[in-house]
Amino acid sequence: MDNNKHLTILSILFVTFDSILLLLSIGFFIGFPLLGKFIGDATAYMALSYIGVGVGSILLLISIPGIVAGLGLIYRKSWSRILALVLCVVKLFSIPFGTALGIYGIWVLMQDKTIESLNK
Repeated sequence: MDNNKHLTILSILFVTFDSILLLLSIGFFIGFPLLGKFIGDATAYMALSYIGVGVGSILLLISIPGIVAGLGLIYRKSWSRILALVLCVVKLFSIPFGTALGIYGIWVLMQDKTIESLNK
């Protein structure tokens, strides 16, 4: 398989995995306050709202750079390689899927053909 295919696969994986995180963050933003309303207790509603907003915000902040890196790789932007490399190193600590994506991403992004194709 040539290097452009690996780069395309990596970009699709970035966009897909981080879009799932984005949807999960929206679920926290909406779901936890809704769950608090169903409980019917004001304290539970407030606590669940804070938890939903907190976790949703963290997931949102984690997902946006991955989506940006994936889109940059799709359009073969030179800056996307460095961003994707940094994110791959961070993803190594997210066992098991992030580790696999991190290893694959580092392997793809460190090849000479990738560096040449992104620096055009």
